[in-house]
Amino acid sequence: MSATTNSPNETDEPYEPTRRARRAGLLSAKQRVKRSIRSAPVVVDDVTDELAPGKDAHGFPVAADGGYQPKRRKLLTRIGYYGPLVKGAPSTTRQVEILNPAPIASPMEFQGLLSGIETLSSTPATNDQFAAFRAGKVTSANVCTIGDVGVGKSTLMKCDYVLRPLVLKGRRVVVIDIKPFTGDSGFGEYTPVAAAIGVDPIRFIIADTSTSAAREGVTLNLLDKRLLQTQLVPGPTGMVQMVQQAAAVLNDNIELNRFEKKAVRVAVLHALRSAEQKRRSANILDVLEHLGNMDVPEYAGLSSFVKDHQELAGYGARILLERIPEEMPGLFDGDTSSSVALDDKATFFDFSQLPEDGPARSIGMMLANAWTIGAIRTSTEQQQTNFCVDEGWFLVGGPMGAVIRSNSKLSRALGLSNVVNIHHVADIPTDDPAISFIKEAGTLHLFRQARQDDAQQAAAIAGLRTGASDYLMTLPQGHHFKKVGIDAETRVAHIRSSLEKKITETNYAMGMLEDENAQLPSLVAA
Repeated sequence: MSATTNSPNETDEPYEPTRRARRAGLLSAKQRVKRSIRSAPVVVDDVTDELAPGKDAHGFPVAADGGYQPKRRKLLTRIGYYGPLVKGAPSTTRQVEILNPAPIASPMEFQGLLSGIETLSSTPATNDQFAAFRAGKVTSANVCTIGDVGVGKSTLMKCDYVLRPLVLKGRRVVVIDIKPFTGDSGFGEYTPVAAAIGVDPIRFIIADTSTSAAREGVTLNLLDKRLLQTQLVPGPTGMVQMVQQAAAVLNDNIELNRFEKKAVRVAVLHALRSAEQKRRSANILDVLEHLGNMDVPEYAGLSSFVKDHQELAGYGARILLERIPEEMPGLFDGDTSSSVALDDKATFFDFSQLPEDGPARSIGMMLANAWTIGAIRTSTEQQQTNFCVDEGWFLVGGPMGAVIRSNSKLSRALGLSNVVNIHHVADIPTDDPAISFIKEAGTLHLFRQARQDDAQQAAAIAGLRTGASDYLMTLPQGHHFKKVGIDAETRVAHIRSSLEKKITETNYAMGMLEDENAQLPSLVAA
């Protein structure tokens, strides 16, 4: 049995063409060509999908080589419509950084108070060193601002670290004011800020011994009982260190030798015991009485040669400390005035009326820092505190930097943040405590530096990217690079409200804000 099969399936019956096939066989050749053209799939000649992605076995699109390519029209492709208008110029990664969406994202990932505008992404820039610490971005809440005179450092401190934090619960500021508001004013630069807040600054004025008139200003005891709380373990060590550093300042910033430190330490301890027996607070006058006194148990058993050397060292330290009641009467040689208290929100120490070239300012700033730490430790309420020093050059070349850096060990335990402004970092010796303070600061604000060596030094200390020193020399006023921890620096344009401009203006003597002050006489009177 045989069968002819032309179909795909095998069958025993002979194959018979269908009716349509039989009719197609009767068509002429011309008709068969026309029918084949009609039945062929429609092809759009103007559009090509050669570069379009294909599809996999499941019908999903598959990306073509080099990424997804949209459909293009052949005619437009031939005339060069899809090509670049001009030939591209060679560029660098730094120049085309704006094309990368990753760094354009908002760099401020932690909560905080509004500080300005991040210029690259045009997003709000926040500023809060305590929030950055809680977020794990920094290991130190200390802040350092570096820049030339008149670029916006003081304005940033007044706004971001004095005024704005006061709106938050559990925040407090302590300000060291050492610059006069104007050349002939009798108050400091931060007095208008204190007046706006509603507090009176603590003013320090050297007493006039030639008159019997009532003395202005306050007294801050160099042996204040709060200094007992300035170390990790409470005790007289803080007082001893304060008196030793005060003597070093009086010695032209030259540290005391070991014999002089021994004499001061013994004198302070005996002064505390003597005052306790008399049921009063000790002061520097009690220390002077015991300096050079060799009839104490600490010196018993020493050879005559060592006693003579120790007695000479004690007398030398006494000569230095005698300058406090002689040259600075009323400042540090009595009991602390009752008006000296750590306010709930803001405390201002005004040292602007003290001689600029004398040791009074340095001793006062050291004592204010130590007193603040002791007051925080003895306070019943725990608040996060900004300790602001606008003129940080007092930290350079002297013992004050060592004292503040030593006291900063308690910063994290007490919620204390040291905020310092510094001008020319290239002039600071590499082994100075000020350099260590800058390196340990968790937040850095880098304003314009006119000198190339200052710009390079600031960029090196902050760890900025290559070439950032050139940008530091061209930053406009009010703009700065902000460096938080190990994150990349961001450029921020600081902004102020109209009220903040009136309160924080530092160029009043140059004729700034005359029209505004005419409308706000209370600010001028402050």
